[in-house]
Amino acid sequence: MPKIIDEARTRILITARRKLFAEGYSGLTLRSVAQECSIAVGTIYNYFKDKDTLVASVMMEDWVEVLSRMDQACAGAATAADGLVGIQQAIKDFGSLYAAVWDQFSQTSGSSGAINSRHHMLREQIAQRILGMMERLDMEDTALAPVLAETVLAAALQPDIGQEEIRILAGRLR
Repeated sequence: MPKIIDEARTRILITARRKLFAEGYSGLTLRSVAQECSIAVGTIYNYFKDKDTLVASVMMEDWVEVLSRMDQACAGAATAADGLVGIQQAIKDFGSLYAAVWDQFSQTSGSSGAINSRHHMLREQIAQRILGMMERLDMEDTALAPVLAETVLAAALQPDIGQEEIRILAGRLR
């Protein structure tokens, strides 16, 4: 039976986050996290399957904050354009925060399947917020929420697609 250590999961996540941003994905090791937390490496495996799962958990904490920002943007939006631009900006900020991590991840043995398997979940989370905003604004094109979510998600990661293009798209919605 695994030994329960007070606040171990929280300590592991805090340490991993700090090391991830200081040393990058390739510099982060479970051994170094365990050492800094004064725990055995095996203890980390009680909470996280592997390094990718640990990194995904760190990112998920920040993603929850991004979702909150999206909720605020949609709730305060006077137009669909305002809400979509707010969502796009929240995703851009998240992407910027993790750009170096993703670059290193893709250059190492990181599992691209782990990222791809989350894409549908991210799109669905964004679509739910867009749908709620569209319903609040009494728009007819609510069936387009998943397409808009995919579009805004993709646009947020492209440096040549800005707020103006999202506003033009939103202006064509009914």
